[in-house]
Amino acid sequence: MGEIVLPGVRASFSDGGPGEPLVIVAGGREPSLSWLRDLLPGKELWCADSGLVPCMKAGFTPSRLLGDGDSTPPALWEQVALAGTTAVESFPADKDFTDLQLAFFRAAGEGRREVIVSGCWGGRFDHLWSAVHSALWADERGVRVLAFADHLEVLFLVHGGEEWELDVTAGSYSVLSLLPLGGKCLGVFLEGTKWELKNAGLLPGRPFAVSNRLVDKEKPRISVREGILGVYLGSGEKAG
Repeated sequence: MGEIVLPGVRASFSDGGPGEPLVIVAGGREPSLSWLRDLLPGKELWCADSGLVPCMKAGFTPSRLLGDGDSTPPALWEQVALAGTTAVESFPADKDFTDLQLAFFRAAGEGRREVIVSGCWGGRFDHLWSAVHSALWADERGVRVLAFADHLEVLFLVHGGEEWELDVTAGSYSVLSLLPLGGKCLGVFLEGTKWELKNAGLLPGRPFAVSNRLVDKEKPRISVREGILGVYLGSGEKAG
């Protein structure tokens, strides 16, 4: 059994690797400092470009910093580089890959199997679309993105053949949606929510399994026979 412990939700799943997953913080909406301080202790931290900013504010220095540095204050980038405790990999701004993709490729090269991504929400739709689909691309290289997460939103990636159970802290999240990623999902089961599914098929072009509601004291249970299913949790707050 695998387990992901995030502030506000604990996820147990049937196919997890040993040890804590690597955390990569990218340059999207900054996770709240309190959320980062709850998440990061005991986990290895990498930053993709300006993901460095909230981590340093929260008091955490990454073991690796990657990117072109175009959105990180130059003085902060230089401070981390000169400290000598962070492996810094600088890339030109004119490049084929995003900073997050570069981090995924490096994780693959180092044999890192499981990853949590933060600093990924907010901002432009094309950035979010790229981040989610880059996770599917990373999976082809042996890097398993377990979740995209911050203090307002979480997206777990459930693979075919897996069963997941979510233990959501009261008041943390109120909305649950199922999103087929990268193609159809077959044999989808959902229990412990207001509306349940039994052996359903979900298609990207027919997104009907959204805006479900959590039920007090229930632990949602999700399984999928085939495909990669995104399980989204939202707080119901306006995401800035």
